[in-house]
Amino acid sequence: MNVTPAHVLIWDLESAKTICDNGSRANNLLIHRLHQHLGGVQDLEFSFDNTYLATLGAQDDNALVIWDAESGVAICGAPAFEDTGLTVRWLGQRSDRLVTAGNYHLRVWQVDVSIPKLHAMTAKMGNMRRVITSVVMDENDEFAFAGTKTGEVLAFKIDRDPIMTHNDPDKTVPTLKGYSKDRYSRGVQCVATHYIGRQFVVLVGAGDGTIAMLNSNLQPIKGKSTQLMGAITSISATPNSTSVMVGTDLSNRYYVNLENFSVELRASCHSGPVNDICFPQGCSDLFITCSMSDIRIWNAALRQELLRIQVPNINCSCVGITPNGNTIVSGWSDGKMRAFFPESGRLKFVINDAHSEAVTALAVCNEDESRPPWRLLTGGDDGRLRIWNISPSHQAMVQSLKEHRGPVLSIRISHDNKQCVSASADGSCIVWDMSRYVRQLAFFEPTVFQACAYHPDESQILTCGSNHKIAYWDAFDGQAIRVIDGSEEQMTSLDVDPDGYTFASGAGDKLVKLWHYDDGITTAVGTGHSGKVSAVRFSPDMQTLVSVGSEGAIFIWDIPK
Repeated sequence: MNVTPAHVLIWDLESAKTICDNGSRANNLLIHRLHQHLGGVQDLEFSFDNTYLATLGAQDDNALVIWDAESGVAICGAPAFEDTGLTVRWLGQRSDRLVTAGNYHLRVWQVDVSIPKLHAMTAKMGNMRRVITSVVMDENDEFAFAGTKTGEVLAFKIDRDPIMTHNDPDKTVPTLKGYSKDRYSRGVQCVATHYIGRQFVVLVGAGDGTIAMLNSNLQPIKGKSTQLMGAITSISATPNSTSVMVGTDLSNRYYVNLENFSVELRASCHSGPVNDICFPQGCSDLFITCSMSDIRIWNAALRQELLRIQVPNINCSCVGITPNGNTIVSGWSDGKMRAFFPESGRLKFVINDAHSEAVTALAVCNEDESRPPWRLLTGGDDGRLRIWNISPSHQAMVQSLKEHRGPVLSIRISHDNKQCVSASADGSCIVWDMSRYVRQLAFFEPTVFQACAYHPDESQILTCGSNHKIAYWDAFDGQAIRVIDGSEEQMTSLDVDPDGYTFASGAGDKLVKLWHYDDGITTAVGTGHSGKVSAVRFSPDMQTLVSVGSEGAIFIWDIPK
C-alpha cells in the first residue's frame, strides 16, 4: 500500500515579517522541509528556547520525532503509544522533556540528545479512561492540565525520574491528581493557563463554543464564562495581561476580556470553500462572497466583514447584485433563488423550484431595478438556462432553455442585454438571443467548460475548463481564434478587465495569473492559495484583484502598473 509522505516545513518568520512591513516581494522563505512522517502530521511544537522541534505523526504513523530546528536533522524518534497520539507539548522551562497525550494515555518523555534517546513514562490514571485532546503545562512545569473528549479537565503531576538503566526501578512516576466535576459539551478542545494578578486560572475552550475560567482546583469561577460562535480551537494569552485572543473552527477570532468576559469579534472569514464573488457596479470599496450556508459583504480597504447572511444546511453556489445595488441575488443547492436586502441582510424574495436541482450559475441583466420588471438569468445542475422577470410583487419565469446536457457553470450577459453566453460541463458554450430566447450560435470542445467571459467590445469570448486551456472565440460565428496553455491543472475561473487589455485566471494549481489579452502571455503570478482557486474578479477601479479559493481564503491583490 502506498502511503503519502507528510512533510513538515520550517519557515523564516522574521524575514516574512520584514517583507510584510516593507511591502516588498517575498522570495523563498522556506528554511527546511523535513521528511519523516507518513500519512499526516497530527501536531508539532518548538521547545521553549527554539532549539528543538517535536512532531507527532497522524494515526497511521503515530511516531514522535525530535528535530534539530537549526539544521533540520532528525535526532531521535519513537512510537508515541500503542494507541493514537493526538497532541504534543514541551515543558515551558526545559528542552529535554515533553508531554504527549491521546487515546487513553498521557506520557512524559525525557530526551537525551547526546545518546540520542527518547524515554517515555506513562502517567498513572487509575480507572480513568479518557481521550485527551489538548495539554498545557503550568508556569513551574509541575502540573499538566489536559482537556478530554468527554468534557473534563484533568490535572497531572508530571515530575518523573530521568533516564536510568533498565535495572533501576521507577521512583517518581507522572500521576493523575484531579479532574473537574463539571463537563463541557462536545468536549474540551483546548486549554490554557494564565495568571490574573496573583491568581492562577485555567482557561477552557469547548466544542460548543464555551470559553470558561477555572480556579486551581478545577472549579468554575462564577460569572467567568461566555459563548462564542464555533468550537474553540485556540486560546492565546498575553503574559501579564487580562485578555486573550480566541479562535474558533468557524474562522472567527475573538478578543475576550478576562475581567468581565466581554467579547469583541476582531476578524472573521469563511470556514468552508468560497464559491463565488462579485463587486457592486462602480464600487470598489465593497465586495460580496458566498460559501457554505452564508453570504458575506466585506469592506475591501479594512478587510472586515460588514454583514453576514446565513441559510443553514444548504450551500450557496453563486451570488450577484443588481446594477443599482438594491438587491443581492443568490443561487442555492436546494434549487431556490434567494434575494436579500444588502443593508440589513433581510430576505427580499424567494423563487422556489427555480431549478429541479442545484442552482449553479446566475447573471443579472444591465437593467434599472427601479423600473421593473428586470431580468435575472439562472443556470442549474439540470442543464437548463432560465430567464426570470423580477418585480416587487412577483417573480415570473419568462423562458426555460434546455440545450445543455450538463450543469450550467457560467453565464455572462452583453452590455446591451441583447445576448448572453452560457458555459456547461457538457463541453458546449451557447450564445443566446435575449429578445427571441433562441440559440444564436454554439461552439464545442472536449472539455468541461468552467468559466466564460466577454471581451469589453464583445467581439470575442474567452473560455476555460478541464483541458487546462484558455480559448479565444469569435462572438459572431463561434470560430476558435486562439488556444493557449493556461495551467498545469484544471482551469476554474476567468475575468476580463474593463479596458480589455488584461484578464485574470484561476486554476486548480492554486495560482492566480494575470495575462496580456492580445499577446496571450502571463504578466504576473500570485502565489498564496492553498486550495483550488474558485473565482477571480477585478475591482471596478482596476486597482485590485480579488480571488477566492476552496480552502476558504480570500486574497486581495494589488494589480501591477
